[in-house]
Parts: sequence; C-alpha cells; structure tokens
Amino acid sequence: MSDYEIEVIEPAEARPLRRALLHPESTLEAVDHPGDTHPAARHVGAFKDGLLIGIATIHPQPMPGATRTGAWRVRDVAVEHGHRGRGVGALLLERLLEHAAEHEGVVAWATVRIAAFGFFERYGFTRSGAPIDDPHEGPQYLMHAGVRPLHRSWRL
Repeated sequence: MSDYEIEVIEPAEARPLRRALLHPESTLEAVDHPGDTHPAARHVGAFKDGLLIGIATIHPQPMPGATRTGAWRVRDVAVEHGHRGRGVGALLLERLLEHAAEHEGVVAWATVRIAAFGFFERYGFTRSGAPIDDPHEGPQYLMHAGVRPLHRSWRL
C-alpha cells in the first residue's frame, strides 16, 4: 500500500472532487469561488496511487464580524469516503495553515457544516456563536483558529 502524498494543485484540478463530494447538484463551473484565483490562494490535493482523493483551499478573506487583518478562509476540505479517518483531511488542513502562516496569516476561519465541526474542533478551531442557516449549504458554524507554522512532512 502506497503513501498519501499532498501536492499543490490548480483550482481546476479541485473542481471535479469539489463538485462530487460537496456540491453534487451544481455544475462544474458553479463550484468555483471568487477567492480561488486570488494570487495568494493555495489549493492542495491528496493523492493515493496517482489519483486525487482529497482537496482543500485557503485564501485571504476578512472574517465576518472581525476587524483583524491577516484572516484566511479555509474552504472545501473534502476527502473521498473510502479514505476518511486516515489523517488525510488533517494533513490537508495543516498544509493550508502552514501556507497562511508563511504569508503572515493571523487567523484562519471557515463556515463548517454541522456534520464536520468536530473535525475542525480537533484541530484547534472554535465555534463563533449559533449555527448560521445557509440556504444552499444548510446549517453551518462560523469557526476560527489562530494560524501557526506546523512544518510536518507532506506524506502520510
């Protein structure tokens, strides 16, 4: 059994998995976010045997309700069902936070589906208030964490 490898990918490479795992009702073009093309954005993919099985994105964006600069938004952390529970999502998230730290990030934040908030809590994210009712995504928590460099291997 080979290792999982984390690599920087282009936004277009994330689209099919982003759609399949997070937005199956949308077209490929509709799953793009405005921050995807920000010059400082980072898209990472997890590969197993050469196949993309996980994705995650981070880009600079002010956190709602906060005036602090250095905010980075985490988006679309997703791993294929058969590869969950093996640390792949954690490694993707770590690569995002490492990137934000290298770019003077102070806080990382995300809107997190209720089913996934426990994952983010395990990695130091804190819920900010009651769930937000998003008409397209359903109930979500606004979560945030301080950014710090982690410097682990890009292989699992």
